[in-house]
Amino acid sequence: GDIWESTLTYSQIEKAMKTDTIGQEAKFRNARLAYYKGDFEWSKVQLDVLKAATSKFIANDAMELSLLIGDNMVFDTTGEALRMFSRADLWVYQNKTADALLTLDSLSTEFPETTLADDILYRKAKIAVKQARYQEAAELYLNLVSLHHEDILADNALFELADLMQFKLDKKKEAMDYYKALLT
Repeated sequence: GDIWESTLTYSQIEKAMKTDTIGQEAKFRNARLAYYKGDFEWSKVQLDVLKAATSKFIANDAMELSLLIGDNMVFDTTGEALRMFSRADLWVYQNKTADALLTLDSLSTEFPETTLADDILYRKAKIAVKQARYQEAAELYLNLVSLHHEDILADNALFELADLMQFKLDKKKEAMDYYKALLT
């Protein structure tokens, strides 16, 4: 809850352990904290540095967040929609899912033409999975794939949908169809 204390701690760890995985993790957490605060430019610069991190998990997470910021800052010159989205992401991270869902719904209403539309559906589906609302998650993933089939998250949603069908909804035939669609 104390942003400045967190930033200071992460910075100290990063400086003391630059080449260690823990130092890279601290740098990532500091960049993500800047994203949550709405300091997108600084966060993106830090994330772009981390894309070359030795830990693939950190590099992948950094690349994903950097792409989210980069893709959406181009079209959202005020940054307001991305600020709302980052607030929802923070609430997901803090397990305040009701607040996150309310914010995501408000974002869709206030900015109906936002480039974050696919990200909103994806986050809502991930929340539904986390809460074991698998049928709702499947519908959200399907909606994302049908409405945003050319966006980056469409492939992720298709994979998540296939995985959900196979392991949570016990619909192996449908899962196989989605895996095939992903490959083609």
